[in-house]
Amino acid sequence: MTDYHFPTVVRPSIPLAVITPLEHALLCQMFEHESDGDTLYFFSSEGASSTVWLDAADVKAMLAGEAIEEDSVAAFVQDRLAQADPDEAELELDLSDFDETRIFQQIVRRCADLDHVVIVSAWTATKMLPDGFGGGVTVVTADAILSNSTSEMEARLLDRADYSDLGCAPGHGKHPVLTLDEAEVRSMIADIQQAYAETHVATVTVDDAHIRQACLSLIPTLDLDEQLRGLEFSAAMAAIRNARAASA
Repeated sequence: MTDYHFPTVVRPSIPLAVITPLEHALLCQMFEHESDGDTLYFFSSEGASSTVWLDAADVKAMLAGEAIEEDSVAAFVQDRLAQADPDEAELELDLSDFDETRIFQQIVRRCADLDHVVIVSAWTATKMLPDGFGGGVTVVTADAILSNSTSEMEARLLDRADYSDLGCAPGHGKHPVLTLDEAEVRSMIADIQQAYAETHVATVTVDDAHIRQACLSLIPTLDLDEQLRGLEFSAAMAAIRNARAASA
């Protein structure tokens, strides 16, 4: 019989102060963990556990101090507690239907010192099976949970092998020209406030949420068709020159 293992590490270590008692109880059973000063380092030598057992009375006490938000782990546990036998002293939680990365996302959202958490896993097996090895990485931010795997990397490399770098450009032939960088917007705000130091503009405190909201609301209003046509014409002329030079 072949056993599959998924050694996993979570980085960086998570400040204890931003982990709720319920999250702490769950994560410490789902992962192995070590204290790292006032933070906890989570990892797993075989893969995160999908089943945890908690004292029902403790769960009720922890939920009483939680802000129950829709789709949160607290809402998930509250629902499972409501379904359990009222006389049951221990609550068994099957977390296979709950993505543990959402717990880390909740933590990132409330922690000013964390802007992301990275979860890296290796996929191994006790028998050298062709489908038993690989790995994956998940990046968790306040607004997104993004994952990639060695299988996806393999597909991209095969594309390059079949079509070459020119035939398989990033975006399958679509080339990004402009990127609205929030860091550059933040720098521009500082320049503007310095230039208008004697006005109310300089006294406004602009945080990351304001900048992100501004970028998201601005992009759909932009009409860059004229500039894009100009770029397409320039690229077309450059392609003609490349072709003439190659045939000379």
